[in-house]
Amino acid sequence: MGKLQRISAQLAELSPEQGAPFQQRCQAVEEQYSAIREHVRQASTLMGRMDLLLECLERLQSRVENPPAVRAEAAHLREQISENSLALGELEKLGVALETVRSQGAELLARLGCLAGTLQALMPVSGPAVIQERTEQLLGQWSCLRSRGEERQSWLRGLLVLADQFWQGLADLTVTLADTQQMVLDLEEAGPDPSPTPQALREEIDSLQGELDTLGVLGSELMSSCGELDRPGVPRSLDEVSDGPCWGWAGPPQACGAVLGTAPGVRLLSPKTVTGSECGA
Repeated sequence: MGKLQRISAQLAELSPEQGAPFQQRCQAVEEQYSAIREHVRQASTLMGRMDLLLECLERLQSRVENPPAVRAEAAHLREQISENSLALGELEKLGVALETVRSQGAELLARLGCLAGTLQALMPVSGPAVIQERTEQLLGQWSCLRSRGEERQSWLRGLLVLADQFWQGLADLTVTLADTQQMVLDLEEAGPDPSPTPQALREEIDSLQGELDTLGVLGSELMSSCGELDRPGVPRSLDEVSDGPCWGWAGPPQACGAVLGTAPGVRLLSPKTVTGSECGA
């Protein structure tokens, strides 16, 4: 451009009338060159932003697709829901940034017009088509991760409902059993009693046995859904409840292992694992 400007100026000095067209062409080429440089700068800026967004996306992908194992505890599940909510919030912010980049890329492509071919020749790796293609790829990967995160959030909330039902039911049953066991001890100390109290007590214990069976089913579903079939937390808690003196009035309660072993199949399944390839990694 500098050489062209010097030649144009020399021609204008030698022959202003004949040099004028050359100066006009030189000015037009200079304006086109400045426009191309600006488009290249904007395209490079967009590519740099996409590199940063890709790094953020990969970090979030690791968090969403490789979460810690869940435990059949309500407090732990609430922590996992909170952590997953934070990841979803970051994904939403990232989605807004990606949409902004896509909008800026579309505006840049619209302004290129006839300069698109020249820009592509000057910067083939980061040409307009590549910018658009890469933006769509990032948005597709982001959409996949968001769906994965929302699926996990729904799964965790379902587990929390089940855990709350189980542990609250177990706590309520423990309180009721404590009262019932005290009644059993009082009757044993009082000796034979012809009153209908023992029969009513047996009926109460039968009812409690039904609640224990229901808790066994809930515990089985909770362990299966959390993948904790080999962990003793839930069975141990049920065993502690079923190991009380009051059960002798109505026969020994069904063993916890039998309750868990005969429980219906899992109703809450772990969300499908999405591999990196499915999310465009």
